[in-house]
Amino acid sequence: MREIVKTITGKCRMCYACIRNCPVKAIKVVDGQARVVPELCIACGHCVKVCAQGAKLVEREIDKVEEFLAAGRVIACLAPSFVAEFHPAWPGQVVAALRKMGFDEVYEVAYGAHLVTLEYQKYLQEAGDRQGLISTPCPAVVNLVTRYYPRLLPQLVPVVSPMIALGRYLKTRKGPDVRLVFIGPCVAKKGEARDEEVAGAIDAVLTFLELKEMLAARQIDINLCGNSDFDNDPACLGRLYPVGGGLLRSAGIDADILANQVLVIEGREDCLNFLHAVNEGEMVPRMADMLFCKGCINGPMQENDFSPYRRRKIVADFTRQGLQNTRPQPLHLAGINLRREFHDQSVFFPRPSEADIRAILAELGKYTPEDELNCGACGYPSCREKAVAVYHGLAENRMCLPYLIAQLEKSNLHLRQELKAFQGQYGQLVGNSAVMQEVYSLIEKVAKTDATVLIRGESGTGKELVARAIHYHSRRSEAPFVSINCAALPETLLESELFGHARGAFTGAVTTKKGLFEEAHEGTIFLDEIGDISLGLQGKLLRVLQEGEFLRVGETRPTRVNVRVLAATNRDLEKAVKEGSFRPELFYRLNVITIWLPPLRERRDDIPLLARHFLEKYCQRLGKEVNGFTHEAMDALVRADWPGNVRELENVIERAVILTEGKKIELGDLPRQFRNMAAGATGWAFTRGMSFKEAVVAYETRLILQALEESQGVQARAAEILGLKRSTLNEMIKRYNIMERKNSGTNR
Repeated sequence: MREIVKTITGKCRMCYACIRNCPVKAIKVVDGQARVVPELCIACGHCVKVCAQGAKLVEREIDKVEEFLAAGRVIACLAPSFVAEFHPAWPGQVVAALRKMGFDEVYEVAYGAHLVTLEYQKYLQEAGDRQGLISTPCPAVVNLVTRYYPRLLPQLVPVVSPMIALGRYLKTRKGPDVRLVFIGPCVAKKGEARDEEVAGAIDAVLTFLELKEMLAARQIDINLCGNSDFDNDPACLGRLYPVGGGLLRSAGIDADILANQVLVIEGREDCLNFLHAVNEGEMVPRMADMLFCKGCINGPMQENDFSPYRRRKIVADFTRQGLQNTRPQPLHLAGINLRREFHDQSVFFPRPSEADIRAILAELGKYTPEDELNCGACGYPSCREKAVAVYHGLAENRMCLPYLIAQLEKSNLHLRQELKAFQGQYGQLVGNSAVMQEVYSLIEKVAKTDATVLIRGESGTGKELVARAIHYHSRRSEAPFVSINCAALPETLLESELFGHARGAFTGAVTTKKGLFEEAHEGTIFLDEIGDISLGLQGKLLRVLQEGEFLRVGETRPTRVNVRVLAATNRDLEKAVKEGSFRPELFYRLNVITIWLPPLRERRDDIPLLARHFLEKYCQRLGKEVNGFTHEAMDALVRADWPGNVRELENVIERAVILTEGKKIELGDLPRQFRNMAAGATGWAFTRGMSFKEAVVAYETRLILQALEESQGVQARAAEILGLKRSTLNEMIKRYNIMERKNSGTNR
């Protein structure tokens, strides 16, 4: 069976809106892609309307119609709801636009509705007192009955729809070789035109959206077209068919509410509820006029933003105008069959046992009725209905949102645990030297406690990384880690940042603000450069350490807090205590445990490891492929004094990655002070057995090669770097055969 509605692979984003809104759940999910099942679909088109991703596509017949137009003898059959879709254009302008496109004639499907009305009147006379009849102009309703309520098949009125009636009429009058193209707002019409019972009456079906696309391709503006009349005789009340109850009104059938014998059923919910009630024997009216949409004026394949009430009025006005300006013409229906049959198209699905349902639910951790949340996120109204769909192969069990959230939370916890393991227990600290092993050992011991820790070392040694490693491996790791550089703020602002302030405590304090100690409640606060705070603030900090409470600026009632304090400094606090610039009691409270971080010059063995770590970091960040360092470059890095410690090393590597054009960081990629540091840094050294003259030649050769490399072979620039005249440099290059060496690689 051909698909009327298709899924565009890749656009479906697993929101399940199509399942949620499909009245018959005719959707199958495969690998996360929701696809329409043709055998189950009633072609109502609702899934197309609700898909925000545009993943559902209605079968297009534009190419087929273009071929018809190119061949000639094509008639457009325009659904009566067109007046609402193309308003404020005049109906005659729409007809003129269709003629301009190449249609030879334009007929109203409302004329076919007029023919159907006459046939209904005839059939109802034949039916006598028969009860429970269901109208059949709407193909979505017909699909719903034939596929899901086959017991009601005998209740379907065996009369064709207005589209088929007009098609048979025109094929009889114009000849079988004429091409008929239906144009309307309905998706189900595409399937109806291929129904074996009525196939051949209509050759192609365009939606209003497809028609607009064809008009735009031809640059035809309907509002600029003239007026043209339809080619059919007056349609009379047939123009009311797209409105609920239009068939009854045109057939003169009394829909008295008190009699409750003739009902008008509109909209998918009412249609489903009515058919279920009739199928269960709850009610049997004389006749039900059913439209699956809220009238064809609200069909899925239109795009104007008029309210349903305004559309209804437009159709009513058009119908009234036609009744006033025309009078019915005699009909010649000899040889035209307006009857049809309907067949059972239902698909049998075996009902799963209770054990099967429970097994499917158990896969998602749903063992009791309380576990079944029935949230509807999967598109099914209950967990059990979704389990039945899984059993039938229409749904995937993992479409359950609560289950996925639980799995994500579990996965998140697992990844966080893996991250801790991956980071070695020491966060982002890098180094395997003996002094760093001592630091790691202290971190491991103090992390398990709530003891105050003072981290000391030169600037750039990684004191905050140590603080974070202590926090993330403590029992407070799930709580906040708050960091502040005490030297970066003036005293008054620092106090407000640490302890917060009350509203009106000072100019500009328009609201009460929490301080960092409150933000770090149950967690850890890291006070960097604590040696730079004033004596007054030191006293307030001491109160927090001793009493676990503080005063917000402008308040008199203390606030209690549970927080671990880690502090760091590069100052000599013992000297500051002697000089009276640091309170001794605060020093002793902070100095419960001290971790000394060695400067980089005292752990040169870690420099290659650190350099490679930063190389990988910045290659990934900058999208570059640099595989390592030349021997000369790494030697220069290891020999450097690094007054800025690890922070300086990181900056140097970042600069080198940005500037290098090769696959390795070379000496020339490093700042000048590294290139001119020492003989060892140039890659040259005196060799035993070498004469003084040979040593001078070798050293001068190396310097020239280095200058040529830095200047990218430009001799004028190389001479400038060496402080030589260009002629002198050229003479030395020839004397030492430097270009030959450079080309052969002997300079390495």
